[in-house]
Amino acid sequence: MIDELLYKALEAVQKGQSYAFATIVEATLKGTPRKTGAKMIVFEDGSTWGTIGGGRNEKAAIVLCLKAIASVKPTTVIYNYFGREGESVCGGQMKVFIEPFVPKAHLVICGAGHIALPLSLIGKMLSFKVTVIDDRKEFANKKRFPHADQVIVGNHAQELAKISISNNTYITIVTQGNEFDFECLKAVIKSQAGYIGVISSKPKRVKFFGRLKEVGVDEKYLKNIRIPMGIDIGAQTPAEIAISIAAEIISIKDKEYVGTDKFKIR
Repeated sequence: MIDELLYKALEAVQKGQSYAFATIVEATLKGTPRKTGAKMIVFEDGSTWGTIGGGRNEKAAIVLCLKAIASVKPTTVIYNYFGREGESVCGGQMKVFIEPFVPKAHLVICGAGHIALPLSLIGKMLSFKVTVIDDRKEFANKKRFPHADQVIVGNHAQELAKISISNNTYITIVTQGNEFDFECLKAVIKSQAGYIGVISSKPKRVKFFGRLKEVGVDEKYLKNIRIPMGIDIGAQTPAEIAISIAAEIISIKDKEYVGTDKFKIR
């Protein structure tokens, strides 16, 4: 059972999914359905593998696991089986340790040009896993991006579509051309990415959204797109623009939105 749980955890890591372990760390000799060492894994979608005894206490532990995944904070809870109101009647007690595992946030940069370079550096400074995609070998290479976790040479949209995307994935589209930008956006617009942003002007936003509607993309997906991306700080240079993009990603990632007029998120 432990081997299977660890295998399920490895699968989740490979897919970039979050999960939590619920482990019985103490239990009375009698009166509990499972004993010390029993484990259950709870995935971010609420599905589970393994058991710590079933029933109302396991359901309660699942809820705690999901809260722990959201807060990235472990916790310990005691479940009683003494037959009091709201308790099972087995007669024992167990202590359960809830331990969340959230994979490193993944910054995907479509394009390897002037903005991509400082953005990738900032991403690494912020402890993101960084992937850079470009169809130009002279730009997309380890010599230019030695710090990146992955540098992919190939068609932007096609390579982007191969990447496992979760709500812990942050996608920035900064290619060398509008058509490349649009194809990348179309490839991920219905994904569960935590952030999708496109480098652009406001007229480009209107044009892109019009084209997306023409191919049947629902309005609900358009609301999640940051275009033009980045907090408006009056950025001019590639490095400044990268900083504005990173700041917006942080505000989304940590659910803290800047509310002043000066730093209004577009």
